[in-house]
Amino acid sequence: MHEKTYKKYRLTLSTNIKKYRKDLGLAQEKLALEASVDRTLVSKIERQIANPSLEILIRLSLVLKVSVSDLLGESLS
Repeated sequence: MHEKTYKKYRLTLSTNIKKYRKDLGLAQEKLALEASVDRTLVSKIERQIANPSLEILIRLSLVLKVSVSDLLGESLS
């Protein structure tokens, strides 16, 4: 995959997770707890350091009440 495209998806994912999390009034810790993932992983995803697995993306999307494609798609805001 082209590095530029890869970085774009990481940025989009980071932006969308933060937006949906804040829209629901969830702290990183609460999101992580409800999704059964480590809080540091949520932080690393939001800082574009970690690359979550499909399982993690699904867990986060369920808590955030959005689809995985919403997390990876271009932000409308």
